[in-house]
Amino acid sequence: MENLQPFQSFFKSIKEAADHILAVISQQIDVNTFCVASNDRNTSLIFSAFHREHHLFDPGTSLEFMDAY
Repeated sequence: MENLQPFQSFFKSIKEAADHILAVISQQIDVNTFCVASNDRNTSLIFSAFHREHHLFDPGTSLEFMDAY
């Protein structure tokens, strides 16, 4: 496996990294909602969410896997 140690100092948490990713993407792509989530094929846990106009859910929300798309 590739050594990821040099990258561990960029962000203090997955949430902080997810917030940064969404901030960058939101400047490039004009859609309402982006989120960073993990899933176990049954549920998706939202780490971070960006909503341009219509608020759909908050970070920490757990959604049914198929409802997250």
